Amino acid sequence: MTAEKWCELNIFEQMSNIAGEIKRYIDSRNSFARGETAKDYSGFYFDKAINLIDMTAKDPKNSRRLAEFEDDKEELRQLKEGEVSDEYIMDYWNQYTMALTM
Repeated sequence: MTAEKWCELNIFEQMSNIAGEIKRYIDSRNSFARGETAKDYSGFYFDKAINLIDMTAKDPKNSRRLAEFEDDKEELRQLKEGEVSDEYIMDYWNQYTMALTM
């Protein structure tokens, strides 16, 4: 998706898409670890989630949230390093995304 198209989405849609990539990252990593798939695509999904966070941070309508986006990337780094659980990160993203609807 181009940055221009991404900026047309509202913050809830942007964050929901990022959450979807994080879910795909977790699912891909776990499927590969269990031997259910021959190839591990988790790196692709992780990089895509980071890229989407960066595009969201560059979206002018989100400029007041820059520190939050850095925190989000730190949470993902902790997930990748095994410092937080899959359940924790999905709860984090689900609560974060839902808070945007209020």
